[in-house]
Amino acid sequence: MKKLTFFLVMISYVHTQDIQQSAIEIIKGFNGQPIESNQVTSYLLDIARNGHQLDINTKSRLEQIGFNFNQSLVSRSGAKRSESLGLDKYHDVKYFRIHYTISGRNAVSPVDLNSNGIPDYIESLAEVFDYVSKMLHDEMGFVRPPSDGFYSPDYDNGGSDRYDVYIKQLASNFYGYVQFEQYAQGTGDNEKTPNITEKNAITSYMAMRNGYTNFNQLTELQNIQTTIAHEFFHTVQLGYDGWEKQWLLEATAVWMEEELFDEINDVYQYMPEWFKYPHRSLDEEGTHAYGSYIFFEYIEQNMGGNETLRKIFENSVQIDSRKKDGSHYAIDQALKTNGYTFKQALNSMSVANKIMSSAALAGNFKYEEADQYPIEGPAIYKTLNFQSGAVSFIESSRLSRFGSQYIAVISQDPVLVELEKINGSNSDLKLNAILEKNDNSFLVLSNEKINIDPFDLRSIHLNVVSDDTSDMDLSFRLTFKDGERGTGANLPISFTTSNPYPNPFKNEISFSVTVLKETFISITIFDLLGREIRYIYDGRLLSGRYDYKWDSKNNIGIDTASGTYFIKISDGINQEWKTVTLLR
Repeated sequence: MKKLTFFLVMISYVHTQDIQQSAIEIIKGFNGQPIESNQVTSYLLDIARNGHQLDINTKSRLEQIGFNFNQSLVSRSGAKRSESLGLDKYHDVKYFRIHYTISGRNAVSPVDLNSNGIPDYIESLAEVFDYVSKMLHDEMGFVRPPSDGFYSPDYDNGGSDRYDVYIKQLASNFYGYVQFEQYAQGTGDNEKTPNITEKNAITSYMAMRNGYTNFNQLTELQNIQTTIAHEFFHTVQLGYDGWEKQWLLEATAVWMEEELFDEINDVYQYMPEWFKYPHRSLDEEGTHAYGSYIFFEYIEQNMGGNETLRKIFENSVQIDSRKKDGSHYAIDQALKTNGYTFKQALNSMSVANKIMSSAALAGNFKYEEADQYPIEGPAIYKTLNFQSGAVSFIESSRLSRFGSQYIAVISQDPVLVELEKINGSNSDLKLNAILEKNDNSFLVLSNEKINIDPFDLRSIHLNVVSDDTSDMDLSFRLTFKDGERGTGANLPISFTTSNPYPNPFKNEISFSVTVLKETFISITIFDLLGREIRYIYDGRLLSGRYDYKWDSKNNIGIDTASGTYFIKISDGINQEWKTVTLLR
C-alpha cells in the first residue's frame, strides 16, 4: 500500500510540474519575454483546466496579468477583458466582431486604400475569418463555437453575441491565442447544437497581432491565414469538448492549417523534429503534438477525407473528458464509419512514413505531398548486416505506446525475422517488413514471423509499431536467422480489407479492398452452412483501393433472410473472412 501511495503522489507531482511550466511560459510571454513555443494556446488551456493546483505565489503573478481564479475555469474573463483595453473601434463581419485601434502601442496600420473608413489590415483579417468560417461550418459541417451571449451583465462579452477577436501588439513571439472563459450556457452545453447535449463546451475569444510583417519567413497574409485557421479551429474544438486531450486539439489544429491553406506549408516546420523521434508516442502532450498532425493527414488522404475529422469531434462528446481520456475512442469510432480502426490507421501511417512517396506505386501508403516534405523519412533505430549461418538479435526498451521504430536490414541471403515482446503479449505490437523492389514498387508484409528473400529488392526495412493502450514503454526482441529462397518466400499480404459497415445492416453493406500489388482477387458471400450466396467480384486488380457493396440479394436477385453471413476475399493464397449480420 505504501508503494501505491508513493506512486500516486509521484503522478500528482509530475502533473503539477507541467502546470507550473505552463504558468511560467504564460507569465514570461505576457510580460514581453521570449517563450519556448509560439503556440501559446496550449499553455492557456492547461492553466484554464488545472490552474487551481498552482501555488499561491504563481496564482498571484497570474492574477497580475488578468487571470481570474474565482470560477471553475481559470481565465482572463471578468468585468473587463484585459485584451479589450485601449481598443476603441470594431468591425463586424458575419459572425465576428474584430476589435482594434489606430492609435497608441496597439495601433494597426491606418492605410485605407478604398477609403471606406476601415483599415486595410482589418479588412484582410475579416476576409480570412469569413473564408475560414465558411469552410469549417458551411463546407465541412463543423459546429459553430458557443456564444458569449449567455454571460451575466457582470462579464464583458465584447458588446454583442458575435465571436470576439482582439487585435493588439502581442508580447514575445505569439502568433495569436485563444482565451478560454466559461462553460457554454453555464452547463457546458453548446446552444449551437440543439440536438446534442455537450458536457464540456467552452466559450472563448481570440487575440491576434496588430501586424505580421517580418514576423517570420511567411508573408503577412500567409501568417494571418495560418494563424486564423489554427486558432479559430481551437474555438470550434471547444464547441464540442474543451477538456479533450491537448495532443488531439493541437495536432488537428495544425492539420487544419494545411487543409485550408495547402499552398503555404507552414506545417512542414514541425516534421523534422517529429520524424527524428518516431519511437515517441503519437499522443504525447507538448510540442511533439504539433508534428502528430501527420497522423490526421494520413487519415484524411487515405481513410475518408475531412469528414472523418469532423466525426472525431462529434464522437468526442460521448465521453466526459474531465473523467476519462476519450481521444482514441473518438478517433476509432470515426474511422469505423469507413470500415477502419484506430490501430489500422496507426499501423498504416507508420508504413507510409517510411515509404514516404507521392507515387501511385505506394498504393494506400502515400502522401500527396511526400516529395515536397523536408524529410526523407523517420530516423532509423538500428541497421543490421545479416550473414547467412548466424543468428542475430536486436532489442529495444524505448518504444512508447503508439510509437514506431525502424530497422534497416542489409542482406544478400534470405532472412527470417521473428518478433517477440519481452514485457507482455505480442498482440500489442505489429511487425511490418517494408520491401522496396527494383521496379520502385513496394511489398508490405505484416506478421510475427516474416521471411524475406532479398532477390529483386532495392531495400529492406522493418517497422515495429506499438498499439498498446498502457502508458509504459515497451520492450521487444527481433531475431534474425536463415530464411528460405524462391517458392514460398516473400509471399506478401497482397491486400487488406476494411471492416464492413454498417454492421449489423438492413439492406446494404459496404466494404473496401486495398490492393497492395497487382493481383487476382475474388469476393464471395457465404451463409452459415458454407453455401455460396452471392458472387461479388472475380478478376485481376491493380494496386489501389476498391469499394464494394452487397445489396443483401443472392445470385438470382432474391432477398436473403436475416442471419449471419460471411464475406470471403481471396488472392488464391491468402484469404480474409468478414462476418456480417443482416437484420430485416
